[in-house]
Amino acid sequence: MDVTIFKPLDNTKVYLYFLVDNFSRYIINWKASLKYSADITFENISEAYTRENFGDIPPYIDLITDDGSEDKGKVNEFVNADSSNIRKLIAQLDIIFSNSMIEAVNKRVKYDYLFTIDLANFEQTVKFLTWAIEQYNNKPHSALFGSTPAEVYGGKIPDKRMFADDIAEAAKQRKEHNLNQNCNNCIVK
Repeated sequence: MDVTIFKPLDNTKVYLYFLVDNFSRYIINWKASLKYSADITFENISEAYTRENFGDIPPYIDLITDDGSEDKGKVNEFVNADSSNIRKLIAQLDIIFSNSMIEAVNKRVKYDYLFTIDLANFEQTVKFLTWAIEQYNNKPHSALFGSTPAEVYGGKIPDKRMFADDIAEAAKQRKEHNLNQNCNNCIVK
């Protein structure tokens, strides 16, 4: 889970709250707001928790966060409740790893989508993100060997050999094509 900032043309700060599955890189839930608040992070988590039936996953779910104020307050109350099966881990404090997986998703959403279009304001940003997140979740991902985050989140196992035969065939055809080419600069006169 993480929060990143995007500035549309009117130079307002739009806080983007992403909740991402580390394995599939799937954006499970997201929020955009003009406020930086643990209340919004809580809404993001609790919506996903209910919709995705995370309470049914034994024994617990690891939620990796930074140590920011957006990850405290109601968020801590929610994850520390007796009925919760969430184990909150603070990157580089509770675990040696950084929160780089979600940072990569933040970067990809920004560079593949948000920075490619002039968005005037908060409202346009939210409308565009509704489309962009759907595109991101359904676009083949190199780290998933051509599978999409949605496919892997849905249970598909990434297969690094998925395109091996196609790649081998393309290499063979490329070699044959290159051997049959006449190079005008190579002809001896």
